[in-house]
Amino acid sequence: MFLFYNIITLLLMPLLLLWLLIHLFLNPEKRAVIPQRLGLGLVLPESRKENTIWIHALSVGEITSAALLVKQLYQNRGASTTIIFSTTTVSGHKLARQQIFPHCDALIYAPLDFLPVVRRFQRKIQPDLFVLIETDFWPNLLHTLADSGTRLLLFNGRISDNSMQRYQRFSFFFTRVFDTFTLLCMQTDNDVKKMVRLGIAREKSTTLGNLKFGNEPAAERVNNSTERIFAREGTYIFAGSTHAGEEELILDAFVALRTASAEHPRLVLAPRNISRCDEVVALIEKRDLPFTRFSSATDGSDVIIVDTIGDLPALYRYADLSFIGGSLVDQGGHNPLEAARFGKPVLFGPYMDDFSEISRQLQECGAARLVKDGPELSQCLTELSNDATVRKEMGRRARAYTAGHDHVVGDHLKLIDSYL
Repeated sequence: MFLFYNIITLLLMPLLLLWLLIHLFLNPEKRAVIPQRLGLGLVLPESRKENTIWIHALSVGEITSAALLVKQLYQNRGASTTIIFSTTTVSGHKLARQQIFPHCDALIYAPLDFLPVVRRFQRKIQPDLFVLIETDFWPNLLHTLADSGTRLLLFNGRISDNSMQRYQRFSFFFTRVFDTFTLLCMQTDNDVKKMVRLGIAREKSTTLGNLKFGNEPAAERVNNSTERIFAREGTYIFAGSTHAGEEELILDAFVALRTASAEHPRLVLAPRNISRCDEVVALIEKRDLPFTRFSSATDGSDVIIVDTIGDLPALYRYADLSFIGGSLVDQGGHNPLEAARFGKPVLFGPYMDDFSEISRQLQECGAARLVKDGPELSQCLTELSNDATVRKEMGRRARAYTAGHDHVVGDHLKLIDSYL
């Protein structure tokens, strides 16, 4: 299978190179990244410690999941274990430099999945253990590491229904990819069952919980300036990690709330992709709402646009209630725990496939509500904005729910210890 994959890659090389040139032309900020992903100028520690662990997280969401794990791993094993951390995207690398780099020995870009390239990375790093966070399955990388004797662990594994259909359709390929792992640590029992249905031996997968329960917001990034921005009176509604098609619904609901609410409502809007901020500004101006950008704000406003990477999880502490983006449009939803751990009521739409179990449990314990569309969002925002007692009770239940999973990071660290 891996031979066939490399033959196809070789045959498609001219098209891949053409795509790469076009991609770099349209995205100049990534031009410096490609040489690093080819292994040119790879900067690693000069001396090796007793063990070497390579941890990879695709982008912002996966890095957020891994942050507390890496921090505690460095505290526990930093003296004896070299920790190499890699990511794929430019935004992910920026966030990893803030949250991960103080707790690892090297921060690098992941290799492009060409056989000579991944072999170069393997020879340079020589990891004893490779940990992949959630996703980003590259056949050559995984096969090369496994073939060299490196043990491979998948942490925070999950399989959405859409992904399951794709994996089953190409099971001849994905089953071999998943089989390179020494152990697949999945978020839920249902995810384990899906792995078994794909043909993975039952003993190669286990339920270890969701690392997102262990996310530790960067409290040090909340300073006096931030406090001033959120010092105005009123009910703060956060809409985090929103996508195109959602901001219009959120802004319309907010406009309606300004008329119906007994308290002065304020909206904090954080697009998932900050490159869309200008697009969101146009939507706000169309509705004639006063706004400010978080990156340049010295005072608050009725609408605050979070246009920075990595700040949203810590900012949820200022919310009175929160809406989780990527859920009113079919994007799989985003992490509701970032708001819930601060004791905040949570709202989300029907598309929470990537957090299906967590969103279901939050609803069952009374910490969250599902809104099917824009009108339901508007109705729910109005109801909760005018009822502080209900908000407080939902928040209490949210905090209790997240506190019940404090063991998750520790369980993952124990597993790492058993392989080193």
